[in-house]
Amino acid sequence: MKIEQFFKNNHIKLNKQTLVVAASAGPDSMALLKMLAELRLKYQIRLIAAHFDHQLRSDSENESILLEEFCQRENIELVIKKWETPVMGAGSEAAARNARYKFLTEVAKNNRASYLLTAHHGDDLIENILLKFIRSGNPSEMNSLQEIGKMNGVTLLRPLFNFEKQELIAYDQKLKIDYIVDSTNNEDAVLRNRLRHHVVPLLKQENNNLVENAVRFSHQMRSLSNLAAERFAGISVHSFLDVAYRVKVSDIEELSVAEKTKFWQEVIWKKYHRRVNENLGNYEIELYQGYYYLFSNKIKNLVFPSQKVEIDKKFIFRNELFLLTTTKKNAYTLVDDFWARRANFTAGSLTKGAKLRLQNGQHVKSKKKFAQAAIPNSLRSLCLTIYQDEEPIFVEKTYQSQEKSAKLSHYYLYQLKKA
Repeated sequence: MKIEQFFKNNHIKLNKQTLVVAASAGPDSMALLKMLAELRLKYQIRLIAAHFDHQLRSDSENESILLEEFCQRENIELVIKKWETPVMGAGSEAAARNARYKFLTEVAKNNRASYLLTAHHGDDLIENILLKFIRSGNPSEMNSLQEIGKMNGVTLLRPLFNFEKQELIAYDQKLKIDYIVDSTNNEDAVLRNRLRHHVVPLLKQENNNLVENAVRFSHQMRSLSNLAAERFAGISVHSFLDVAYRVKVSDIEELSVAEKTKFWQEVIWKKYHRRVNENLGNYEIELYQGYYYLFSNKIKNLVFPSQKVEIDKKFIFRNELFLLTTTKKNAYTLVDDFWARRANFTAGSLTKGAKLRLQNGQHVKSKKKFAQAAIPNSLRSLCLTIYQDEEPIFVEKTYQSQEKSAKLSHYYLYQLKKA
């Protein structure tokens, strides 16, 4: 069968494997289920259909009924889940997709499945390329739909890229396989549907091998992306305050301007899971004291007001949980430790222009200490500052009181997790 070639070409083991198929009851997933069922005996496959009922349409239950009948007839295991709290209106599509993939990957993990398969086909690939070309023109986005990938720790396969939509429908009709067409796919209000109904048919009139070209584009883009990843593999990207990332200037100085842009786009994708164009979207790069800092412009110069801190009680700063204590806590991540007398403690951003006491009793401007620590202006207010009776005695990654005395207590500052 044609689908077998996908597994052979990609050196994917099929024999005695457990496969979970995302089944919508549409013509594409019904064809995929039947194709795999035809291979089941030959490869001793355990086949599981997983259906997520979004309940966004009044007739959505018909999909479950059709799948139950089909899977019973074909002796295919079936797992169905209803979306108990569907999101309506703006953001519903993204919420539905996230809920669906959470369910699908849970089914795969619960059954120790080797792979999760979806029925995306060649026409879907063309639409995705065109859609992302219109919206951003970012090559990485245009190639976001991959034959092989990962989703929540599960290997995701899309084995139908070499099939056209009409080819799958013809397969269903030949074998008399029932399916349900989602009525929302006929609405031209959605850009993807307009491309599907009007643009792609015209392009296919110009070239019958459009799907083949789209697959070739995807493969070549993946090869180029792999080469870029190899080029950037030796560059260390370090988290900074859990809200930014920094890279030594010397580590990327040999890259061309285009390569640096590609490098930052890849970092943003890996760290923030956002695809951006060459302008980097809502992210900024700041050069300071031998480092490049990458951060979202939403956090730039963000100031946190002071709050009372009680010993051994958690407090929130930067949307993260911290704990100030006089005893070691091996279960938590130590930020730093310092010595101070018993006092009223507060925590927040360091006041702009504040001075810090040195061991000799004199004071130094905080901006000098920030400069020595190579922390740029945009991120200084994000450094947690501990005040003792309104005097700063500790600034994260920057400063701690130099006072030494037997009367002082030893304090430990721990970071727990996101609040």
